[in-house]
Order: sequence, then C-alpha cells, then structure tokens
Amino acid sequence: MDLNQKMDYSKLNAIELNAISISHQNMGKPKDEAFNSSFPYTTESILALAEQFIDYPAEYLGGLKILRDELITINKHLLQMAPKPPSLAPEETAAMLSNDELIDGLLKHSLVISLVSTFSYFQEIVAMRINMIENGAVEGVNHGPLN
Repeated sequence: MDLNQKMDYSKLNAIELNAISISHQNMGKPKDEAFNSSFPYTTESILALAEQFIDYPAEYLGGLKILRDELITINKHLLQMAPKPPSLAPEETAAMLSNDELIDGLLKHSLVISLVSTFSYFQEIVAMRINMIENGAVEGVNHGPLN
C-alpha cells in the first residue's frame, strides 16, 4: 500500500473506527497530556472495579498480592503480543502490508495500549492498598497491621 493512498475503513464497525480515531488523537498529544483509552466504556468499567480495591479487606492481603502479580504478568504478555511492524520506516511498512493488515495492526495496537494503561492503573490501586495494609496506615492514621 502507498502512504499517499487513502485507507479503506469500510469493513470496520463503529467501535473499531472510534478506537482508531482515539488512538490517532493520542499520537498527536504532548507526553504530559492525559491518555484517552481507545475503548472508553470498557476502560471506565475496569477503573470503577479497580477503585473498589482501595478499601479491600486486609485479611485478603495474600490475594491482593496475587492480583497485583497477575496484572503485571498480563501487561507483560499484552505488550509482547502487540504487532511488530516489519520496518521502522513508515514507507517500507506501508509497502509491505495491505490495507487490511495496516488497519488490523492499528486496532491491535490501540487495544494493547488501552488495556496496558488500564491494567497498570488497576495494579497501582492494588499496590497502594497492599502498602496501606502492610504499613498499617489509612489516611495518615496508624491503626496497626490490619485496618
């Protein structure tokens, strides 16, 4: 495919088109600006679930540590699953791939980046709760080893 040629997105559904659009918008943002998930409703649902773990019972500390490790492992493998371009030069990559292959790569990248970002936040919340339990501190008050 030639870089000057328009891509054909006609096979995509509205969710896929939106994901590619959001991903494209993210590319133009400065690094210090907030990242927008390509799958905002799924992301918000996972973030709402993650927020529930800030008050997770201390007696389940072992489970929290396993969850944290699972989230780290999931992110590691998601990043490994992201498609690798055949070349770092955009012109060469475009010449080697068809329209459908390019679009598939864009969708996979937007999915991986969104999930990794979301699961990273989830992992941070769980790690924060683990720290609160292990250090016995909730909102600056020491309540002993179990809150």
